Amino acid sequence: MHTRRSAIAGLAGVTLVAAAPASFAADDGLPSAKTVAGKPPYMDYGDGVKVPLSKGAFATLWEGPNYWLTFGFGSASVGDRAKELASHRAAGAMRYLLLTLAFAPDRLEKVPGNGWRQKVETPANYVIGELDLPGRPGVPATDAAMGFGNADANLFVTAGGGPGIGPGTSDTAGTFSGMNRAAMLKGINAFCSYIIMKKDLSLNDVRARARQVVL
Repeated sequence: MHTRRSAIAGLAGVTLVAAAPASFAADDGLPSAKTVAGKPPYMDYGDGVKVPLSKGAFATLWEGPNYWLTFGFGSASVGDRAKELASHRAAGAMRYLLLTLAFAPDRLEKVPGNGWRQKVETPANYVIGELDLPGRPGVPATDAAMGFGNADANLFVTAGGGPGIGPGTSDTAGTFSGMNRAAMLKGINAFCSYIIMKKDLSLNDVRARARQVVL
């Protein structure tokens, strides 16, 4: 069961990531967000892009008029490892959701806030392939930066140590094999965003550049 403290830590971390998404980007004019109260509260990027401060922020491709946006989450007993996982998952979400939207859009559905998400969430529904992404994920932030870690539970790992949510959230075995489950449940949460401008990667570019696509 997720505790109140773990939920607050998670949502605060997402807000922290959204606060300055352009600080790690090479290009000018990247989107920034303001936090708006609600149930749940959400990040308003303008132009209809509204990212909920909940698990709904993840495993979703957010589409702005001239950009793509994804978020990644990681948890580990060491902050650097949590950041590495968050960065990897933000990139994984961007890659697999763009490939799926380009080659099999019928597997996705439009969700409130101008996002694209799997209709039925399962790894088999992602289009898998090689795709070089321009730029890089942003600088990950951790809840430890706010004075606390997640001392109760990982938001995205089941009590049985099963896989998390979305692409890149677990190893190829589907579980966090070889890792101390207790350590995973008493770790630091990290969050990361990835923004790609459509001028650098459109859906037509995805179709032209993707390699070894598996539908």
